[in-house]
Parts: sequence; structure tokens; C-alpha cells
Amino acid sequence: MVGFYMQPDDVAVYFATVKTLALVHFVYFAVKAGVAQRYAAIAHSEPDKLAGFARETAAWTFWPSLVMALVVLALGKPMLMLFGPGFDAGYPLLFLLVAGVVARAAVGPCESLLTMSGNQNICALVYAMTLAFNIGLSVLLIPQFGLWGAAIATALAMMFEAGALAFTVWRKLGIVMAIFAPARPAPEAR
Repeated sequence: MVGFYMQPDDVAVYFATVKTLALVHFVYFAVKAGVAQRYAAIAHSEPDKLAGFARETAAWTFWPSLVMALVVLALGKPMLMLFGPGFDAGYPLLFLLVAGVVARAAVGPCESLLTMSGNQNICALVYAMTLAFNIGLSVLLIPQFGLWGAAIATALAMMFEAGALAFTVWRKLGIVMAIFAPARPAPEAR
């Protein structure tokens, strides 16, 4: 979307900024890869232990992601300068984008939990809604606010995805994945 509305130099700055942000995403993807099969095994053999393990994985995702986010924010400007002159213009965008990634990390690998517990269709629906939300926001915000519009759309889409996935896990499995929320089951987990 950025490439459609903006000049190539702006696209390059946004690309470098998002690539720098990938360092924070690494924690999330590492935890997700490590727990997916355990979710499946526990969900089918020891379902009473699933909620506790799932909440642990949210903590495993959030705290290291938060630390990595702070490191990326502290070193973001010099890291972006490694891409070349002018790329540090993306540094202020990192703060907004990091907020989205940290919000996403605060609910842990919800989609793996949904997928491994047989709820992959609703998970795909959440992803489709998130994509539509991101595209809609991008179409509205990028022409008016440029790279800030792209960053706002991306961060809000990540927050929407996190909230929608956490809500879905709560409704379908009765597990509260949000790191700071008390662990109480949904009224009728299905």
C-alpha cells in the first residue's frame, strides 16, 4: 500500500523501518514455533493443563518482546542509518510500530493455540478481518498522513488482531491469554 501511494524513497524508508522492527517480532515467532506442537499434545491429552501452559506462553512472548522492543528503540536510529543516508527518517515510526508489536506479544501465540485445538477456521476468519481492517485504514490514512498513516494503520491492525485473537481464544477455549488480565474462563467456552 505504501508503494501505491508514496514515492520510492518513502517506500525504502518504511521498508527499512519494518525490517528493523522484525527484530522484535523474532521473539514472538520463536515462541510460536516452539509451542505449537505442545499445544496440540496438551489440548488432546491433558486439556486441564492447557490454560496454564497457554498463559505461560503469553508471558514467554511478552516479556522478552518488551525487552527487545526497548533495545530496538534505543538502537533504532543507528540501526536505520546502516541502511544509508536518510533512512533514519523512519526512526519516529518505530515507536508507533513497536507499540503494535508489543500489544500483539501481550496475548502470546493465540493463533497457534486456536489452530492446534481445532479452531483454525475462526482463526483464518480473524486474519481475514485483520487484513480488511489494515487495508481499509491504509487506504484512508496513507494519502493523508504518508508514512505516519501507514504506521498507524499497521499498529492498529496488529492491536485489532491481538484483541480479536485473544477474545476468540477466550470464547472458544475459555482461556484468557492477555498477559495482564486475570485468568477467568468464558461463560460458555465452546
